[in-house]
Amino acid sequence: MRLGGLDAAIVVAYFGVIAWIGFRALRKTHSFEDYAVAGRRLPVLFLFATMAATATGGAATIGRASQAYQSGIVIFVATIAFVLNQTFSGLVLAPRIRAIGKLYTVGDVMGFYYGRAGRALTGTVSFLYSVTLFGVQLLAMGRILQSITGLPLVPLTIAGSVLTILYTGFGGIWAVVYTDLLQFIILAFGITTASLIAISRAGGMDGLVARVAEIEPQRLTLMGDWPVSEIVAIFFAFLLGEALAPYFVQRFLSTRSPADTRAGATLFGGYYGFYTIVVIALGLSGIVLLSETEPDLVLTSLVRDVVPVGLKGAVFAALLAAVMSTGDSILNNASVVFTRDLYQKLWRPEASSASMLQLARISTLVIGGGGVLAALSLPDVFALLVYTYTLWAPSIIPPLVVALLWGAPRERFVEPRAATLAILTGLVTTFAWDRMSEPFHVPALIVGVSSNLVVLFICHRWLVGRPGGKWFTPENVPVEVPA
Repeated sequence: MRLGGLDAAIVVAYFGVIAWIGFRALRKTHSFEDYAVAGRRLPVLFLFATMAATATGGAATIGRASQAYQSGIVIFVATIAFVLNQTFSGLVLAPRIRAIGKLYTVGDVMGFYYGRAGRALTGTVSFLYSVTLFGVQLLAMGRILQSITGLPLVPLTIAGSVLTILYTGFGGIWAVVYTDLLQFIILAFGITTASLIAISRAGGMDGLVARVAEIEPQRLTLMGDWPVSEIVAIFFAFLLGEALAPYFVQRFLSTRSPADTRAGATLFGGYYGFYTIVVIALGLSGIVLLSETEPDLVLTSLVRDVVPVGLKGAVFAALLAAVMSTGDSILNNASVVFTRDLYQKLWRPEASSASMLQLARISTLVIGGGGVLAALSLPDVFALLVYTYTLWAPSIIPPLVVALLWGAPRERFVEPRAATLAILTGLVTTFAWDRMSEPFHVPALIVGVSSNLVVLFICHRWLVGRPGGKWFTPENVPVEVPA
């Protein structure tokens, strides 16, 4: 079933407005600092809106509704984990990152604490993380457009990426922030409205719960039909998988002050819990209102079938907003990571701001193509998301969090060389444990994080007392952060 003329016109108009806003942001982008961190002028409400729009993307809409449809409220366990990590990051870690100084990326943060090797490893992992996660958003966009048009998934996935790649490449983070602000407003209104309509059609909240209990009673239990080991694995994947994600750290570094960073990031953590409850309600409504359907199409099919004409187009625009707002953030971050961490810091330290700005724009096009390939290699939104989280959490998060919490923001106590082996150990251990089908039902992510921390502290204690070892104290930390 395709959208009618009015609804299709609303979706087209949405694309037009986003394109206009995105390309107008080109006027504010005159340097690499403008492109990467908005000239460090981002207000609190803009930080909140861009983080909320970024986090409520394809996996948090298409993927989350799909999981609620298949498994019920057990998926809320993952939501709690994400809310916990974002709230803690907002209150404690984010302002510490901003207080370090004029940095651009999470690679800069790791470079400050762990030197050139720490930056190189973090930049590489960040880049791969962002490219793959961008693929998640493109796949979700393809799913939405497939529901609207009835056309094949692959060409729609490719076509849907073009506008996002273009306005992000030209306008940088200012284009991302301005479009995110509009997308957040549309998204909050559209998804909430769709959820209220679907719940009403299912008989109200009491009626929805009663009818789901009749059809699939296990969908209303926190354990569902999942084994404990799988619940634990998902909990830790969401607790750690997007903690201090590269695109969030970039946002933390774009505000005027650490206080602004704390306020915006903490506000976002609370909002995300509300948003996910709304999406889970849509997934449960699908159990009642839809016949058998492909899980990744539950949310879009539900909107198509139960939302009235006129409003339907607005809700589909909201779904596209969810995907595009996340995709543009990730794409912008990937280009900044490539330009700053991999090009300037490792190859051309003398590169000018103008040349870096030009490279960032060009790399956006190349990275966008890589994201399309990532999307089409594993056509399952939720599976691709969890796989991507598995790359990030066991490698970068342990040494990064230890460095941020050990002392004041600009105090460095960990021996710099300890992080290199810890990151590599975390990655290798995670994938090896996963290949062995997770012995004793212990999640690979937990094994990877644990091995990372053990190696980090062992290497620190061994290296700090040897020739060439460094023990940083508050007295000898440089006053200025290297540019």
